[in-house]
Amino acid sequence: MDKNAFLEKVREGAELIKMHIELGHTIRIISHRDADGITAGAILAKAIAREGAQFHLSIVKQLSEDIIEGLAQERQKIYVFSDLGSGSINLIEEHLEGATVVIADHHPPEDGEITNDSHILINPTLHGANSVRDLSGSGVAYYVAEAMNKKNRDLSYLALVGAVGDMQEVDGTFHGMNVDIIEEAKKMDLIDVRKELRLFGRETRTLAQMLAYASNPEIPGITGDIRNAIEFLRSKGFDPDMKYWQLREEEKKKLHDALVIQLIKNEAPKEDIDKLIGDVVLIKLYPEGDPRHEAREFATLLNATGRLNAGALGVAICMGDEGAFKEAQRLVDEYKKEQIDARKYLIQNWSSVMEKEHVYVFYAGKSIKDTMVGIAANMAINSQLANPEKPVIIVADSEEDDSLVKASARTTERALKKGYDLGEALREVAPILGGEGGGHAIAAGIRFPKSRIKEFAELINRALEKQIKSKNEQEASE
Repeated sequence: MDKNAFLEKVREGAELIKMHIELGHTIRIISHRDADGITAGAILAKAIAREGAQFHLSIVKQLSEDIIEGLAQERQKIYVFSDLGSGSINLIEEHLEGATVVIADHHPPEDGEITNDSHILINPTLHGANSVRDLSGSGVAYYVAEAMNKKNRDLSYLALVGAVGDMQEVDGTFHGMNVDIIEEAKKMDLIDVRKELRLFGRETRTLAQMLAYASNPEIPGITGDIRNAIEFLRSKGFDPDMKYWQLREEEKKKLHDALVIQLIKNEAPKEDIDKLIGDVVLIKLYPEGDPRHEAREFATLLNATGRLNAGALGVAICMGDEGAFKEAQRLVDEYKKEQIDARKYLIQNWSSVMEKEHVYVFYAGKSIKDTMVGIAANMAINSQLANPEKPVIIVADSEEDDSLVKASARTTERALKKGYDLGEALREVAPILGGEGGGHAIAAGIRFPKSRIKEFAELINRALEKQIKSKNEQEASE
């Protein structure tokens, strides 16, 4: 990755924002509703507020033409898009041509290029970065904030919460410019990074709950059964009601070893064993036992607010609002229940999946919320319902339009090596179906008419097959 070229673009964007601040303009921020987008929006909002300027922030599910048209009607002088925008360049160029626009995003650009001199795209993928692991949307926002004022380096921990929420450390370690942010946060004594168990619940779940609800990876014979989790822990000499953070270092190691042996005994794939232990980011601003102390739990808290249409609450938490934090804790319980229900539905109904040579397509109707399809696709992989070398797509009815469905596609690093690119495949089939789609190679999404689900399954299988053939032909010619 050409860091210098990227940082030069960052400086250009930061200067545009500062110019509008000096002119007394409200900075209009639009950010995505997941943990990465919420932290990105909060970083920019905090940086702008520190300059004594006004901002107006919206957290959105997606950047549709209706939303962009609505923004145009506000007639703001400047619009800043964070963790989205790269997939809507043509619409932004068309509807916001008279305004200054800064797009600070990490998703690969999908439709067109910036042609307006007062618009700028800050995107690390244009400089050789891998969008899945080298820098998240909150990371891009952090670099813009840091270029505005060096004092904003104290927001580096929020960028790491966003990166973890975006699963940038998918293999247990951080990469690319995420490592630079970690070093900055360490230098400021904001975080600690430890090699620990990476299962969710370090701060707030008992050990029994942590293992019974483990999903990435799942623990064979334990996940989904609290009684088995309790028996397993007692047999290894652990109190099931203790929390992971309360264990001594030697006890943590003993638990790590016991879980690795459990995975090996049950012939779990090597990638599951590898991701059990890895980098865990601990945020020193918060005490142990607080979900904000560990980046994964903090990110889950923010994801819950976004998925339940309360993203502004998530931003308030990032900006230090304790009242918002208490309200969000209630939402997390609801969010986790939805996840458990989704997993149960998948397991009970997986026999109805449309399995093609190159993909699984599972239609859940209204039984899984359209906000949960990405999580459900990961669950299908982690629970070993699906072959990890074949992508999974979960389709659910749209909550906004009964005639549409929303789908999320997920796969593994192992599948990517075969030549699959989910974002590219969904971009290819979306126009044929009268829909819209795109995203990363490893994780992508699409919306299209409900009446065309079977046709979608055939089209996406052919698109993925074409990718494999292309890679095989390329390798044969080398």
